[in-house]
Amino acid sequence: MRYLLASALLLCGLQALAQNTIYSLAIGNWRSGSPVCITPVIETSEAMSKMKLAAQFREQYAELKDIADDNLDVLLFGTKDEADEKRASLQRSYTHRKLDVVLLDAPVRSE
Repeated sequence: MRYLLASALLLCGLQALAQNTIYSLAIGNWRSGSPVCITPVIETSEAMSKMKLAAQFREQYAELKDIADDNLDVLLFGTKDEADEKRASLQRSYTHRKLDVVLLDAPVRSE
């Protein structure tokens, strides 16, 4: 009985650690206007908070470093298709409002 209980607790613990894959992007200067910066979609997990993702985006993109916290928004999506569609929709929306939009490229990793 003790082994059964220990096994059940171990399985529950492992399931709690398992996190689903999600996708994220960040939008900078979305309140104050030009230029609105939109990052590429990245793959991450549910374990990452929006604050951690915002810090990661700021670290990877110089354009986002000096943007105030209330002017940098991190969006989360269940699928890559949803995220890609939202990125394109945001670009159209801000362009329609006559704001400059900068679609940031994925950072190049040097090895």
